[in-house]
Amino acid sequence: MQATTQLFQTASAGECAEVLDFWLNECSLDQAPDAHTVQQWQQLFQQRGNKFIRLASLCQQWLNETDLT
Repeated sequence: MQATTQLFQTASAGECAEVLDFWLNECSLDQAPDAHTVQQWQQLFQQRGNKFIRLASLCQQWLNETDLT
């Protein structure tokens, strides 16, 4: 996941959206990121601002829907 986090720090909003969609919606459950990782991504997107705010919202929605217990 470290490589994905690094990509999210520099890639365009469009590229980030495609990669994020894969990790949150398309990958198998055994490959899915953990809640801590998604929280990191959310914070990163918040910090990047503008077009990335929507991606931060997608991360929050995923966190809200994921059972963390």
